[in-house]
Amino acid sequence: MKRRFPDRAAGFSGNGFDISSHNGVVDWNLIADADMDFVMIRTGLGQAPDVDAQFEANYNGAVAAGLKVGVYHLCCTRTPEDAVKEAEFCLEILDGRELDYPVAYDMEQAGIFAGGKANTTAIAKAFCDTIADAGYEPMIYSSVSYLNEQFDWKKLKGYKVWVAAYRETKPKLQVPVDLWQYTKEGFVEGANTDKGHCDLIYSYMEATSVKFTRASLTMKKKTTAQAKVKMGPGGCTDSKKFKSSNPKVVTVNRKTGKLMAKAKGKATITVMTGSGKKAKMKVVVK
Repeated sequence: MKRRFPDRAAGFSGNGFDISSHNGVVDWNLIADADMDFVMIRTGLGQAPDVDAQFEANYNGAVAAGLKVGVYHLCCTRTPEDAVKEAEFCLEILDGRELDYPVAYDMEQAGIFAGGKANTTAIAKAFCDTIADAGYEPMIYSSVSYLNEQFDWKKLKGYKVWVAAYRETKPKLQVPVDLWQYTKEGFVEGANTDKGHCDLIYSYMEATSVKFTRASLTMKKKTTAQAKVKMGPGGCTDSKKFKSSNPKVVTVNRKTGKLMAKAKGKATITVMTGSGKKAKMKVVVK
């Protein structure tokens, strides 16, 4: 496989691309031998019956090729009520299929922003909440300007973000960037459109390393402390979970890493990223 663009950003943790029926019939045998890690596949457009004609073939082909799979669904509404219906249609298309990457709401058409920032935010929230309730990870896709100007991120906390920005450097948003679609003129042999191009994406969602900022910690009984970790590459947005080997001595908040010293003794705090990387820190309570 050839790529027309060199790697533009240090620190990404995965190479990927996105496809739909616009890419025609994909040759997954060629892609299986390429240096792609994941693919985002279009499920459909708006409400029924607009299923992407190549969705099932693309999903099956990507899984067979050993790629991690996520999907995206095109937003075609101006109301939160219809956004719920679009999410339900997306879930109907997925039909319980397993995904490695999120379900993204493709919010790029200018008309959907006509109702203003509050309405756009409500549309995104309605879709994402419905997707999350079904057990999938929701995501919002749009351009830099729309993401920075048309969404109230205080009301959209925790949602993954996929940004389209065709430039040389990683874009800056009010929230972390999880996926960056950095060109629409890439080249993926076996998956290009009739124009000979394919959208290429960098992922920042999977940690390649994790470590505590200190190897050990000494605490006094009935005090608190914060377990701090660093994930690589820089800017990584992977999830992390904490666990204590001895909760009778030290408890730890599973999500935040906040420690509470309960009694004298020793414990080991373990952190694990969503990608499976682990690190440990020893804690002594005196």
